[in-house]
Amino acid sequence: MCRYFQMGKSTKDKRDIYYRLAKEQGWRARSAFKLLQIHDEFNILNDDVKRVIDLCAAPGSWSQVLSRTLYKT
Repeated sequence: MCRYFQMGKSTKDKRDIYYRLAKEQGWRARSAFKLLQIHDEFNILNDDVKRVIDLCAAPGSWSQVLSRTLYKT
């Protein structure tokens, strides 16, 4: 068996903590935590924000964070 194939298989099984947390909390990707961290530090999603454009979002976790944060019900 090729060494690189073996290496890829083992790293796929051992996802990092943020990947697992994202799946447990219903986020689409681990990048949601990065946006939340930026918001905590710089308060970018304050009450003055009315519209946001998310360009090149895949798989869309930032859009998911924005919708949950800006459109609280």
